[in-house]
Amino acid sequence: MTKYIAHIEPLNAEKIGTKAHGTATFEEKGDQLHIHVEMFDTPANIEHWEHFHGFPNGQKAHVPTAAQDVNHDGFIDLLETEPVSGTTMVPLDDAPENMNIPHDGYPVADSNGHYEYEIDVSLTKLQKKFKAAFGSDKLQLDKRVVYVHGVPADLELPDTVGGCVMSYDAHTTLPIAAGEIEKA
Repeated sequence: MTKYIAHIEPLNAEKIGTKAHGTATFEEKGDQLHIHVEMFDTPANIEHWEHFHGFPNGQKAHVPTAAQDVNHDGFIDLLETEPVSGTTMVPLDDAPENMNIPHDGYPVADSNGHYEYEIDVSLTKLQKKFKAAFGSDKLQLDKRVVYVHGVPADLELPDTVGGCVMSYDAHTTLPIAAGEIEKA
């Protein structure tokens, strides 16, 4: 068995009013990938998209810093994370192996901003979709970053905050926490 862990730390906390944090673990055992994410202090009572991001060429992805706020609006939005974290790769949703990013199948935080997500995924199915999307079936988890997204629809965001995906606006895609995945 191979195990990976990400310590997920707050992102954009000073602007959104919560300091989302938690842990994500990934355990490869045979053809199964067991994924477990537990988050605290996320914006309450809303769905939180969560994914791992990375570079298709295998370059090591990193958590963004204030330096990524290139438009100086005080927010590190989804588009600004790409130079250091790469692209959205695999959703941590109700069916990661389908790699269907924009939909409503993600965890919802309770009234205290807590949620727990746990799923077993067929590595064979996930690697097949991953290869079709990125040219390689190697997940290289220790080169990826876990992101948690989502703020309340009534939070005022400047027009400069980017990240709209299909019919989902920046409230859905704004990163609220991130952590580099490391081999345990």
